[in-house]
Amino acid sequence: MTTVTDNAKEDLIRLLGKEKVFTRDDGKLDLGTFDSYGTDRTKVYKPNYQILILPETTEDVAKAVDYAYQNGIAIVPSGGRTGYAGGAVAKDSEIVISLSKMNKIVDFDPFLGTLHVQAGMITKELHAQAEERGFYFPVDFAATGSSHIGGNIATNAGGVRVVHYGLIRDWILGLTVVTGKGEVLRFNGEILKNNTGYDLKHLFIGSEGTLGIITEAVVKLTKPPKDIRVVFLAVPEYKNILEIFKETHNFSLPLLAFEFLTDYCLNKVKEHLGVSDPFPAPSEYYVLMEYEISEESDEEKLFAILESITEKELITDGSIAQNTRQNQTFWKYREGISESLSLAYTVHKNDISLPLRNMEAFLSDMQSLLSSKYQGFEIALFGHIGDGNLHLNIVKPKELSDSDFFQRCKQVDPEMFQLIQKHKGSISAEHGIGLLKKDYLGFSRSQTEIDSMRAIKAVFDPKGIMNPGKVF
Repeated sequence: MTTVTDNAKEDLIRLLGKEKVFTRDDGKLDLGTFDSYGTDRTKVYKPNYQILILPETTEDVAKAVDYAYQNGIAIVPSGGRTGYAGGAVAKDSEIVISLSKMNKIVDFDPFLGTLHVQAGMITKELHAQAEERGFYFPVDFAATGSSHIGGNIATNAGGVRVVHYGLIRDWILGLTVVTGKGEVLRFNGEILKNNTGYDLKHLFIGSEGTLGIITEAVVKLTKPPKDIRVVFLAVPEYKNILEIFKETHNFSLPLLAFEFLTDYCLNKVKEHLGVSDPFPAPSEYYVLMEYEISEESDEEKLFAILESITEKELITDGSIAQNTRQNQTFWKYREGISESLSLAYTVHKNDISLPLRNMEAFLSDMQSLLSSKYQGFEIALFGHIGDGNLHLNIVKPKELSDSDFFQRCKQVDPEMFQLIQKHKGSISAEHGIGLLKKDYLGFSRSQTEIDSMRAIKAVFDPKGIMNPGKVF
């Protein structure tokens, strides 16, 4: 790759205007803010770059990428930087292109039920725009207040309601992208049926910015749930959690979310957010379930579910939220975990998925591995158990430096990934591969698959300038 020069800075300012191009030494942004555009929530790598571009249109992005392509300069796309895989880190003097100013609505189709938005729109704002129009966008997770919809698409985000609504891939009708050659491609968007060959937009969903930059998206919307009931349960053993989930299948009541966390996680949230204990006595595990109540008989079904799991002695305590405020409190216990860990501690995160039928056996093997390799370390375990997604967090002991801690974790990860492979899981459920897991991609993908992905990248990014060093 070509080193970024003073000429590049001047050329980009001429192409885009000085209000869209920032450099480390121009004084327009303080260094902390400038650096923040070149990193994410990981703490393994420090940002190291000189030029930041804040485009306002797809055409701006195309001009910038075309210039980088002609001059062989690497690019890192930057969204809300809420990822945990190092996918948005600019550590090798790349140009950073942030879509934070591309946050507008392009179009709304009330007949099809879609919103066409720029990719820099905050996910929570997309939720609000959909609700304002009488619709609902169901992809939701703890970082919706800061993540961008484009970044969600680039990592195929899941979140807390995958068990009912699926991944974000299921809610994308159309995309506008700028490839690594600076070409603008528009995939579908205005129609539901388009059976005219390969649906190329799916290559960009989950591509982590390695094929190009997603600049606009047409997202499908649905009807909002009529009424929500959140249930919080105290569970003494992990195997009971799986039994509770199986029990939910015996009732015809729409289950929107099924989450779990440990007592350790709950205590960190209580410390960070100042929320009270959910029950008089602590429990080893907790489960959060969310149901849609659309008719009067649904209340009876919900009580029947709780009565059944209580009779089978699967829980030691439980509560149904009585109002919206209590719904929010119960969700804080779950959604406050990542923030309470990331802001107060250095954490090594593993975002993994397993078939539910193999989950208990995997956890037994995993706990044996962790107890032998991480003696004295604290472990925070939580996740979207309804779709088989575990978040395994190793918390750094105070006496270890960050570098020593991450080195220890790197030594153990291959053994962890071998266990995941043994139990037919994935080393990344929803945060992607980025920088942190690229060496281990072979645990979840065959060499033939990896070679095919490299070939696809060469089509859209022949010079390898798009987010280089990520995924592969």
